[in-house]
Amino acid sequence: MNRHLGLFLLTALTTTVAGAQHYNVFLDSFGRVHITLSWMQLALGGLWFSVPFLGFLTAHEFGHYFAARWHGLRPSLPYYLPAPLPLTGSLGAVIVFRGHFPNRRVLFDFAAGGPLAGFVVAAVALTCGLIWSPVEKLPEHFVGYWMGEPLLFQWVSHAVAGPIRDGWSLNLHPTALAGWLGLLFTMMNLVPISQLDGGHIAYAAIRRHSRWLTLAALATMAFLIVWWRAYNWVPWVLVLLVIIRLVGWEHPASLDDDLPLDPTRIAVAVLLIAIFAVCFMPVPLSPIELIGGP
Repeated sequence: MNRHLGLFLLTALTTTVAGAQHYNVFLDSFGRVHITLSWMQLALGGLWFSVPFLGFLTAHEFGHYFAARWHGLRPSLPYYLPAPLPLTGSLGAVIVFRGHFPNRRVLFDFAAGGPLAGFVVAAVALTCGLIWSPVEKLPEHFVGYWMGEPLLFQWVSHAVAGPIRDGWSLNLHPTALAGWLGLLFTMMNLVPISQLDGGHIAYAAIRRHSRWLTLAALATMAFLIVWWRAYNWVPWVLVLLVIIRLVGWEHPASLDDDLPLDPTRIAVAVLLIAIFAVCFMPVPLSPIELIGGP
């Protein structure tokens, strides 16, 4: 318990530091306003990011945890992964489960619990954050990043801000950024590969045929990298290849692999496909530079 709590507190610190940077950029108003804040103001401002982002991670991991406990399994509590990364301050969180799943229904419930719970928190954070994000005119010389806009982001943005004119942009509130990252992490976890949640769900639904989804997912990511120049995916693909190298590219069988999913779980699987669709962004981040005005 002390190890889990210690990692959580350290992750709270690193995500708040990252959030303080996001809060400072938010107040900077695309480089037109320069405000000097005390360390206390920055720390409090960082909570606008760290609280919803940690809320997303916690909901996701405990979605897995409680689903496993419901079926009598004994997973670990979440291990939070602090990291001095400027965007997130964290590599996420994981829980550890040793042993075999008794059947495909238990495997499905375990895998689906995380994305469902995390998506709800991410959607709420995104909605609140976009409400707090003002529409501002871009400066004549702007250097920054263009953020991918999944369908859910587009829908909520249009609902709260309406159409945005050329040369103007949402100045993204740190809470909206936390929600956006929640959508990105949800999408990444639902990719149907190996030990990802999507890999568990695909195997629970179609068993050995899920291998073809794995190959299709890898091919799609390679296409995005080469054709769309989505180089953000290169580190993630390398991580996935390491996982596949360690555990194999085919999902291990459950103890009772013949028990099919019932209609309710099939409906939840369709819902998860819809969640993946509204979170999908082919290029999460790309550099952008405007010179001489928008």
